[in-house]
Amino acid sequence: MTATQHRPSPTHLPTPTPSEPAAAHPLPLDSLPLYSLEVIAPSGRTPQLDGWTVQSWPIASLGDLTLQARPHHAATPDDLRAALHAAGITPLGPVRTHR
Repeated sequence: MTATQHRPSPTHLPTPTPSEPAAAHPLPLDSLPLYSLEVIAPSGRTPQLDGWTVQSWPIASLGDLTLQARPHHAATPDDLRAALHAAGITPLGPVRTHR
């Protein structure tokens, strides 16, 4: 009797595709900083800023509102100030960063 060896055929796995650039996968919101500051808001309402989640409170020692804003993408306090100015809102005092 002759012994035969059985060799399983190689399994073909799908070829991995290169990952997409980081910009295609936004960062989770909780991994981005939360900024807070006081502002002068002529309307007295929470501004709508593209690319930002904004909350406000009508309690402020310097201005009309206290804002908290979290970017939807990597952004700096200067980016927030620019977005507020573009919306007709005047930032007051320092922008505080919370992680």
